[in-house]
Amino acid sequence: MIARRPGRSLAAALIGLCLLAPLGGEPAGVLRVCADPDNLPFSSAVSGGDRGLYVDVAELVAARLGLQTEYAWYATFFGKRAVRNTLLADRCDAFFGLPSDPEFIARNVALTRPFVDVGYAVVVQAPRRVASLDDLKGARVAVVFRTPAQYVLASRSDIEPVTFRTDDEALAALAAGQVDAAFVWGPTAGYDNVRRRGGTHRIVPISGEGLQWKAAVAVRRADDGLRRRIDEALGALQPEIDRLADVYGLPRVTPVAGDAGAGPGTSTDTGAAAAADVVAQGRSVFNQHCSHCHAPNAMSPEPSRDLRRLRRRYGDAMAERFYATVTQGRPDKGMPRWGETLERNRIDAVWAFLQTVQLPP
Repeated sequence: MIARRPGRSLAAALIGLCLLAPLGGEPAGVLRVCADPDNLPFSSAVSGGDRGLYVDVAELVAARLGLQTEYAWYATFFGKRAVRNTLLADRCDAFFGLPSDPEFIARNVALTRPFVDVGYAVVVQAPRRVASLDDLKGARVAVVFRTPAQYVLASRSDIEPVTFRTDDEALAALAAGQVDAAFVWGPTAGYDNVRRRGGTHRIVPISGEGLQWKAAVAVRRADDGLRRRIDEALGALQPEIDRLADVYGLPRVTPVAGDAGAGPGTSTDTGAAAAADVVAQGRSVFNQHCSHCHAPNAMSPEPSRDLRRLRRRYGDAMAERFYATVTQGRPDKGMPRWGETLERNRIDAVWAFLQTVQLPP
């Protein structure tokens, strides 16, 4: 997932730039940067206002490399298509803000070290505090339709979700007292808090499957020399990047647990414990190939598509039904035959992942 919506100008950072010498001594050139034209607090093509964290970081990196910047603007709402139509189409050299996931377009891009954490967060008005989702029992909580936050709350009967179309609408409802809390994209909530709310909201990142990511810079796989130079620059610039993240209001505290104790989404009796790396691979494969129908991390709010309910539906026959459906497909229901597309070890990894998210019987 590309970090979108889910800034202060660079003027405050210019003093720091003059202290940064270019690396290597190459002649001045251009770093072409992929960016979303309307995605604050990350990026904006509008002059005279906040440019966004990713644009500011790109400017810092380019300055350290002795380069000028040019921008290829493309809406990141389109996900991987944005990468294919910009970076992989050679319209730019670097894409700031892709997930630090080796499975993300793995054959085509190379990633730097991560430089910022992003994810979903619970937002409440001070002085209320939240230490876990359990602190919201009985509360009305604003969520955005078809987001991981909505999928998480769909598995709980003790919290009342109130669905909105956008993060901005959810946050406005919180400010108006129409809901008790909001569970939304953390960077948007933080930016809203510093720009509109005067810091009156408390923003608490929530840990859990599909809720937190690390963002990195991507280049074409053949451009490993550029990747190494950007990686070195990011390491040297990390304190300044952290300062800019604070300027834009990104929550940078340690995420708290989604639940105080074991509950939906934690490992249950799987019959045989899968290695953590296999489960991680399975989650990544699932999110690449299955999430458009079954939601990220299998947490669909639609019971018929909610794969966390496999054990409840099929009991001991769960494995048999999974492998038959995945390998043979259900063409009448729009389910393709993945046995002809995915290697068996990747299907096995998806199975290992799905076992870890099954709801209690």
